[in-house]
Amino acid sequence: MDDALALRPTLAAWLAEYDEIENDYIQRLRALGIEFAKPHTCDAQVARLRAELASGGARVRNAGASICSGALSSACVACTGDCGSKTFFLSLACNRSCYFCFNSNQAGSERLRRMNEHWRAEVDAYFDSIGGPENATHIGLTGGEPLLHVQQAVEFVAYVHHRAPQAHIRLYTAGDFLTEEVLERLRDAGLSELRLSVKLDVADTPEESRATIDDAVRKMALVKHFIPQAMVEMPVIPGTKEAMELLLCELDSVGAWGINLLEFGYPFNDWGEFSRRGFKAKNPPYPVLYNWNYAGGLPIDESEALALELVQFAMRKGLGLGVHYCSLENKNRDQVITQNRAFHPNEALYAQDEGDFFFKTLKVFDIDIEIAYRALALAGEEGLCEREGECLLMHPSCFERLRSLPVCVALSYNVVEQRDDGIVLREVKLERVMNDLAHDKAQWAVKASAWELAALSLKYPIATLVDAVASGEWADAAREITANLGVDLPPSFDAESSLARESLEQEGGLERLKTEATRLFIGAPHAACSPYEGVRRSLCTGAQPLLFVNRYAMEVERFCKSCGLSRPQGTNEPLDHVATECEFLERLAFSVASGAEVADGAWELPGGSAEAAYGQFVDEHAGVWFKEFADSLATTAEHPFYRAVAMYLAAIS
Repeated sequence: MDDALALRPTLAAWLAEYDEIENDYIQRLRALGIEFAKPHTCDAQVARLRAELASGGARVRNAGASICSGALSSACVACTGDCGSKTFFLSLACNRSCYFCFNSNQAGSERLRRMNEHWRAEVDAYFDSIGGPENATHIGLTGGEPLLHVQQAVEFVAYVHHRAPQAHIRLYTAGDFLTEEVLERLRDAGLSELRLSVKLDVADTPEESRATIDDAVRKMALVKHFIPQAMVEMPVIPGTKEAMELLLCELDSVGAWGINLLEFGYPFNDWGEFSRRGFKAKNPPYPVLYNWNYAGGLPIDESEALALELVQFAMRKGLGLGVHYCSLENKNRDQVITQNRAFHPNEALYAQDEGDFFFKTLKVFDIDIEIAYRALALAGEEGLCEREGECLLMHPSCFERLRSLPVCVALSYNVVEQRDDGIVLREVKLERVMNDLAHDKAQWAVKASAWELAALSLKYPIATLVDAVASGEWADAAREITANLGVDLPPSFDAESSLARESLEQEGGLERLKTEATRLFIGAPHAACSPYEGVRRSLCTGAQPLLFVNRYAMEVERFCKSCGLSRPQGTNEPLDHVATECEFLERLAFSVASGAEVADGAWELPGGSAEAAYGQFVDEHAGVWFKEFADSLATTAEHPFYRAVAMYLAAIS
C-alpha cells in the first residue's frame, strides 16, 4: 500500500475488496484449467494503436470498444441501445463444428438446436413490445447456420420485410449453402445485408489459409451480385496477421462492402483447443467484472491488438472496404445502456458516461471529505456533492475542482438492476483516479524505477541480478515498467528474456554473465561495446576516444557536480558510464516523485529544479547516445540477457 492510501484506510479497504473480487474470479477460472496472460500485457500497445487510429481519422465509438475505418453497417450502430434492433434465430443447429463457437454457452443450447416453429409469434411479440412493427429499425437472423433451413430463412426475411418494410434485415452464414438461387430468393424477400463468416486458424498451413481465403473471396464476389451490403464478419485470431492482411486486400479487390473484425473469445467449452494453439485469456478479461449476458465468454489476449493493427493496415493501404473492430466489451455496452434506461439516479451527483454508459460519480473518503467539501463550497458547488455514509459523493464534473488538491479521488461505476423488491443502483467498480499532481508524481516514480532497473542491468553483474533474471522477475519488471510508461518492447523481447532465464537458472550463471560483461564492456584490449558516452560520441565525431579527458565525459562530470554529485571517494570510474548515467537519471526522477531535493541548498540545479535538470540531461546526454548504444549492444551481445537489456534500454530511452 502506498503512503497516500495508508492515510485513507476506508478507501484502501474498498479498493482492496474490488481487487480481491477480480483476483478471486481469475483464480476460480484458473482452477478450471483456463490459462491467463500476465496482467495488462497488451494495454500499452492497444492504447497506442487507438490513439494512432483516432488521429489518423478512424471512427472511435463507445469509448474505444468499437473502431472503424470507412463504411460501418447501420446495424452495428444500432447494436448499442437501439430499441428497434433485435436478432433472432431459427435453430442453433450448424453443419460446422468450430472450436470457438459460443452457441454451446447459451442456456438450453441442446433444445435450441431443434427448429423453432414459433418464430413468427416471437417476431410479432417483439413488434408489440416496441409499439408496433413501424418502430423496428434492424432485424437480424443468425444461427447456428440459418441456411440449413433455406425455406424458413427466406420466409423469415419475407415476413419481417412485409410487416416492417423500413427495417434493415441482415443474415449471418458460413456460406456453405450459398447459391445463385438462394441469394436471389433472399434478395427478393427483402434481405439488405449478408455477413459471411470466415474461419482462419493459426493451426492452418499456408496452403490451407490460402484455400480458405480463396473460398471466401469467391463467395463474396457471388453475394455482391445480389445483396446490397455484402460483408464478412469473423474473429481475429492471434497468429493470423499475414493471412488476415491478404484476406482484406482480396476482399477489397472484389468490391466487398466491409468486414467486421471481432475480438476472439473463449466460450467456456474445451480449453484444450485454445491451449494447444498457445492462446491465453486476457487478464483482466474486462474493465468491469459483471454478470454479462453476451455468450461470447472470455476475450483472448492479443486478439484486440491484432484487430487494431488490421484496421490501421487497411487505412494505410487505402482499402475501400469498411473495416470495423468490435470488441467483446462493445457487446456489453448494449446491456449497460438497456438496464440504465429504467432509472436515472440523482443528476446532481451522477452522470451517464457517453462512452461505456455506466452511471458514474466521484467519491472521496477519510481525511479528504472535509477538504473536498470546502473546495466545492467555496466555488458555490456544494449542491453537486452529498455525504453518504463513509464517503462524499460528487458529480464527475467536480473533478476539475479537485485537480490541484492533495486528495485521493475514486470513480464509481454503477448500473441499474431490476430486482424482486424494486429497482436498485448497484456499484460494480471503484477505481482510483489520479489528479494532476498525483498522476505526475506517479509517472516520475515509474521513470525512477525504469532507470533503476537499467542501471542494475548494465553494472558489472552481481548475484541479485542473476537471481532476478532466473526467477523471471527481471522480465516481468521490464514489461510492467514499459507498459506504465506507454512504450512497447519488441516482440522478440519475450524470446530473449526467456532464453536468458533458462541460461541463468543453470549452475554457473553468474560467472557466464560476468564473462560476457567483461567482453562487452571492459575487453582485452578493447571493449566490444564501450559503455562510455565520451568514447562512443568521440568515435562518432572522429575524435580520439580517451576516458576522462574527452569533451563529453567532462560535460557529464560538470553536470553531476552541479547537482551535488561526484565520484565516490576512492573510486576512479568515469561518470559517463551508461549505468552511472542511468543511476543519475533515477536519482533525479525519484527527487521529482518524492519532492525531495537532490542535494542541499548549496547546489543550484541546472534549470532550477530536479525536473528541469532531468530534461536537460536527457536532451544533452542520455537522449543523444542511449539508443545508439542499445543498437550496438543488441548486435554485439552473445548472451540473450544483454540482447534483452538492449531492447529494454531502447524502449525507455
